[in-house]
Amino acid sequence: MIKNKKTKVEKYYDKWTIHYLNSGYGNVIQAHRPTNIEDLHKYTALKSGMKDGMKILDLGCGVCGPTIYFSEHFNIDITGFAISEEHIKYSKKFLTEKQMEQKIRLVKGEFHNLHKYFEREEFDLILMLEAYGHAANQDKLLRSAESILKKNGHIYIKEYFQKEITGSFKRKRGIKRAIKNMNKLYAYNLPNITKTIKTMRTLNLELIEVNRHKLPLDNEKSVAEFEKTHGIDIFEGGFHYQILEPLELYFKKLADIDAPIV
Repeated sequence: MIKNKKTKVEKYYDKWTIHYLNSGYGNVIQAHRPTNIEDLHKYTALKSGMKDGMKILDLGCGVCGPTIYFSEHFNIDITGFAISEEHIKYSKKFLTEKQMEQKIRLVKGEFHNLHKYFEREEFDLILMLEAYGHAANQDKLLRSAESILKKNGHIYIKEYFQKEITGSFKRKRGIKRAIKNMNKLYAYNLPNITKTIKTMRTLNLELIEVNRHKLPLDNEKSVAEFEKTHGIDIFEGGFHYQILEPLELYFKKLADIDAPIV
């Protein structure tokens, strides 16, 4: 029997999960965050329209930090989906410590082909909390996610998107190098906001909201310490440009694309 070859993201988190857990990130592996992590979870729940009774997929759940919070504060059916065996291992550990093994379903898989793991139109809400940027093929991921989303269901994405490469030759070159380094060092594929919205619209997903994430960023020190500890230098010790935008996107799956306007 031939085993499936591990993806770049799977290899990355198999190696790096323990380092995130032992750093300022803890069990919430998200770089854009306020001082109080509970504020982030409350904000996510509010902006995603989370309600009791929903069936929710936390796509790219990491070690289930947010997933556990949502399950503790809402009467929901929630599934955590992760690609890394280390993510699954630590998720199980945290669920056991909270005595929540029966409340949260865990699925290990590769999120470009979600139809292999879930039924068509199964979920009311799909969350991607700094997970979308890990997709090698974001167009395929969005199509896969749309297929398992119920009619009138929603997709909420919180992610860093790359800024347009503009300015002087030196600046353009610096931004391109920084993006290349980030993609390599964090197993990322920094998404483009214009392309993402266009793909969503071709899938008959109605754009409800897109904006810069409202909560203040207060994790620069933890990120800097993490990168210094592990020798991560995206800017190669020199140039330092604003290459990222922390955005949130909210889409609704239309029940009937041909319904008349009333």
